Amino acid sequence: MNFDKFKELSFGTSGLRDTVENMTDMECYINTRGFLSYMQETGDFSEGSAVVLGGDRRPSTVRIKSAVAAAIRDMKGRVDEQGLVSTPALTYYAMGEKRPSVMVTGSHIPADRNGIKFTKRAGEVLKSDEPGILRNVSKEREKIYSLSGKTFLFDEKGMFKPDEAKKALALLKEKEYSGPAVKQYTERYKNVFGGDALKDKIFFYQHSAVARDFGRKIFEDLGSEVISPAEKMTVEYTDESGGEKSEQTALRSELFIPVDTESVSNLTMAIFKRVMNEHNVDIGVTMDGDSDRPLLVYRVFKNGKPTDAVNYITGDILGLLSVLGLKQAGVDINAVAVPISANDAIDKVLSEMGIEITKTKIGSPYVIAAMTESRRKHLKSGGQWNVFSWESNGGFLTGNDLDISGKTLKALPSRDAVLPLISVLLLSLNKGKKVSELIDELPARYTHADRKKNFPSDKSRAVIKSISPEKEKDVKEVFFNKSDAVITSFNGSSKPLSGDNEFFSVKRRLETFFTKENGFSDIIRINYIDGVRIFFSNGDISHLRPSGNAPEFRNYAIASTPKRAKEIVQLGLESIIPGLSKEAGSE
Repeated sequence: MNFDKFKELSFGTSGLRDTVENMTDMECYINTRGFLSYMQETGDFSEGSAVVLGGDRRPSTVRIKSAVAAAIRDMKGRVDEQGLVSTPALTYYAMGEKRPSVMVTGSHIPADRNGIKFTKRAGEVLKSDEPGILRNVSKEREKIYSLSGKTFLFDEKGMFKPDEAKKALALLKEKEYSGPAVKQYTERYKNVFGGDALKDKIFFYQHSAVARDFGRKIFEDLGSEVISPAEKMTVEYTDESGGEKSEQTALRSELFIPVDTESVSNLTMAIFKRVMNEHNVDIGVTMDGDSDRPLLVYRVFKNGKPTDAVNYITGDILGLLSVLGLKQAGVDINAVAVPISANDAIDKVLSEMGIEITKTKIGSPYVIAAMTESRRKHLKSGGQWNVFSWESNGGFLTGNDLDISGKTLKALPSRDAVLPLISVLLLSLNKGKKVSELIDELPARYTHADRKKNFPSDKSRAVIKSISPEKEKDVKEVFFNKSDAVITSFNGSSKPLSGDNEFFSVKRRLETFFTKENGFSDIIRINYIDGVRIFFSNGDISHLRPSGNAPEFRNYAIASTPKRAKEIVQLGLESIIPGLSKEAGSE
């Protein structure tokens, strides 16, 4: 067999992800064996050990799960199949059982892609684990590629031979099965918050989210009246090109619907607006495909009166309101870790409360590492140190057990969609204020994000390279004065640079794209923690970053009005990113 025709899977921001075509049975099987071989090295797996397995509702998940299950079997492990389960529920269960886990999900991306996410007994695989996993994947690849004849399990397309496919599929449960992981996750919230904490009426948009049923049950268990229409409906919305469009969509779908909580589509918002107005609901919630990213939509109130307009809370602000909600519930907030892309309102609100704030690269492995380091540093002297993190997609992580009204909420250092929704709704109820009023109380800083699709990784790298320093490789941030600059490095040191230098060359290059005609002012600061984050003297922020999971180029913006934030992103997608790409020679 010509193995060169098969693309090897690689780690993105968090986990393995690729097109369904490239995620062959053979490639998924090899990578799972490599992960388990690494788990043997670390003591997390041995012959006879159980490995927890789950997946989402996308059409390729069952096939990929069967390849993963076969790898567990052939590594002499036991398959602890949890069926249809959310990523946080699977992780919570696996950590409680002290077992490694494998979640098959492509998260929020379209159904033509999928992914595999590994966790250790202690929780998520971190970036520090990836070299060891990849080393073992290479060893397992050599073993599998050396086999031939009847001992070789795969056909010319890298798929299981028919008999092997049947054996692998037999390791899984029936299609709609959900195991004890779902029950434990559901009870996690009911046992802590009680049966009448959320006496409110909400719309739960189910679509094809893996938690569409047990997620709804969690809110019902907490006293909410949950509206979840299942019928198809026709909604009108403005498409990406600005044209008016009418589309029939199912509110509960057997076809996979890619809901991105970080880049919410006009169609998704049109669905919320229609259902919330028809049913007189002020709050709407949903989650992405594997239900680790939340979306909270609220009715806009003006002068205390409801309007027909609805809006959504961006994930970074949802996280901020979540910690404020936990604080309202009596939890001490000592430290938080957030990605560099997060809204700077977080800095203003939490720094004034004396809370430690750490900025990281984008992705759950980075904020988890920052939480761990914060606790390691502060617990040397004993006592309690509560640390939290969240991402711009809304996924919320708890670094330690929490005492809430005398009850213990166990730590879940993995993206969770349910806790932030509960926390914000509790904050609204406890303060007697509408969610829109809570938003109005925060500093007027607004986030928007979108991505340029089908943007190959090599083009993305060329763009970032063209606006990054060539000589000073360890630069975390550069601050510009009129005639000189100060740079800070990742090791914490800083030094001034006088006169013209490569950073001013980068600044001048950027200012030919971020022009005054388009509302941009002088560039005063550039951050290189993850991608290129550009700060302007008028308070605008534009953040350019390749996606770590897909062939997309992401553009984040922060501004003093929602309109300006959206305008910055639109300019980025329509002209700035293509222009930079062309200048970098990648067009």
